[in-house]
Amino acid sequence: MKTFTKTLAVVGMTFGLAGVASANVEFVPSDDTASTNICVSAVQGSKSNLRDAIEDAGVTKRYVATKMTCNDMPVVEFVAQFSENPEAINDYITNGKYNSSSFIASVNTAN
Repeated sequence: MKTFTKTLAVVGMTFGLAGVASANVEFVPSDDTASTNICVSAVQGSKSNLRDAIEDAGVTKRYVATKMTCNDMPVVEFVAQFSENPEAINDYITNGKYNSSSFIASVNTAN
């Protein structure tokens, strides 16, 4: 997981710098891990691709929304900042509980 985080950080910084020069940033997976595929699918703005990536990873949308990070950011923040379709993607990930001004995920802590 540390390698994944470092890889995404480097990719993120590279794209961040490229974003200054160009408004259109293209995210390309740096590896073939499930979490990378989820992050890239989410930021590309296709709900069907994101759904497939989540299913392939064997995780839930709730897990993605509350526990997963992309470039050391919560997924919903990452999507809000970089996605081509942030409102629809974050609404999909959070099952309609996303609001661009504030996102609160109710996390069930009961086992």
